[in-house]
Amino acid sequence: MIYKLYPYGKRKAFNVTYDDGVQQDVRFVKLLNQYGLKGTFNLNSALAASEFEWIHESGCVVKRLKTEDIPALYAGHEVASHTLTHPYMHDLTKEEILRELSADKANLEALLGQTIKGFAVPFDYYSELIAKCVEECGFEYARISEESHSFHPQKDDYHWRATVFHCCEELEDLTQQFMESCEELALFQIVGHTYDLDIENKWDLIETIFRQISKQDDILPMTTIEIIHYLKAMDQAEITDQSIQNNSNLSLWFAIDHTVREVKPGERLFHISI
Repeated sequence: MIYKLYPYGKRKAFNVTYDDGVQQDVRFVKLLNQYGLKGTFNLNSALAASEFEWIHESGCVVKRLKTEDIPALYAGHEVASHTLTHPYMHDLTKEEILRELSADKANLEALLGQTIKGFAVPFDYYSELIAKCVEECGFEYARISEESHSFHPQKDDYHWRATVFHCCEELEDLTQQFMESCEELALFQIVGHTYDLDIENKWDLIETIFRQISKQDDILPMTTIEIIHYLKAMDQAEITDQSIQNNSNLSLWFAIDHTVREVKPGERLFHISI
């Protein structure tokens, strides 16, 4: 029996994907680092440059991080694009969409000295035109504003849905279900804005979830792009009753008759004598 695993023989993967790059991220990233977890942070470079701020109806002040604070804060995590200025995209022309995407990507790449591979849509409008623009700009995935409430990895990288918003009433139940899940390549992603943790008074809850996840030996913290790259590599593998051929440039991991095996890039592993 062959069972697909995540790197290092882990059965499940966990990620948080949070938008806007606001000052509450400082506390949030500190928690991730404390518990050895990984996040994907989706930023608007123009709003960071202007230190844009607004006041939520609850009275909570929401202020963007300074551009110069971004590289150090998110070190070890993934930074993705969230458009240049966080516009409502429903009435933008193709040229305007391309500018919002390409300019933000270029700014973040110049700031961080690395390729920005991911995109998260602002607000909740998404269309096939936006999807085409995302791909045209060289992004490898687009996370949309919909929940899957599923632990099964998404199949369409340009319509990627996280598992659950952190303000969802089912968050705790889904967390428990994930930790108990035996689904192959189970994935749990929480999405949100860190300022909502102030507004909803959910910092204790999110830390409890992080603590629970960190204690599970079968869960691997990953960024969104790490997950997508690994799943693509797994999809390229040729798996038969006799062998596994790894056609990717990443090591792949499997449980074969309850024994964890690594299949290195380009390697063919014969798991039954022939």
